[in-house]
Amino acid sequence: MNRLKTLLKIAPAALALHLLLATPHLHAHAQPEGSLPAHGSTVSGSPSRIAVWFDHPMRLTLFEVSGPRGVVPLSQGPGRDALTRFETSPATPLSPGKYTVRWRGLAADGHVMADEIYFTVR
Repeated sequence: MNRLKTLLKIAPAALALHLLLATPHLHAHAQPEGSLPAHGSTVSGSPSRIAVWFDHPMRLTLFEVSGPRGVVPLSQGPGRDALTRFETSPATPLSPGKYTVRWRGLAADGHVMADEIYFTVR
């Protein structure tokens, strides 16, 4: 009887530990790994490429760059495919100022992810 009581006491903790260690992929969300220009950076002149990349595939539903003159026209927007890197170019050179890159996407695990990246053009 004492053995049964002991097992009943530790069973919930043992199960929780097993689930935590045995199924890490269930808890993983796609996370941004980097950007071009780098977040918080200052670049000399207009960047020729603007990119963001992730540790797991993500289907982007929004990728928008805005700056001193409003929303920046881009050479391409996000498509329907899940990807680990999205890259585009400004349709026209960026003037000096502060810029914000906003992205939103759907990770493979179904979670909506979103973030902002900031950079300055000198």
